Amino acid sequence: MEYHLSLVPHPRYLHASVTGTHSAENAARFLREVREACASQGVSAVLLEVKLSGPSLAIGSIFNVISQESGWGRMLRKVAYVDASDRDPAKIKFAETVALNRGVNVRLFASVEEAGRWLAQ
Repeated sequence: MEYHLSLVPHPRYLHASVTGTHSAENAARFLREVREACASQGVSAVLLEVKLSGPSLAIGSIFNVISQESGWGRMLRKVAYVDASDRDPAKIKFAETVALNRGVNVRLFASVEEAGRWLAQ
């Protein structure tokens, strides 16, 4: 499956952007690799920009990926999430809710600019 991760450090956060095929495997890989980057760089806030192509994941897959990979997110000060795809917005909101319910300070944003402003506060 196609996958490419880009990491760009900013003064107050790490901007992680992913492109490729939208799958549960790529979503989990993205979160794992961002976790490792945050740990190695001593970052306390991250902007997750998802630009994966393909249909929405099933609710069960979304729940499983977020449940398995969200533990590290509780240790971060802030997590901003941007997914400007045309996938089902209710499922994107569901992913945010699952992470919030696991203690992650995450917010969904419509644009990278909005997310960056929130993270810089």
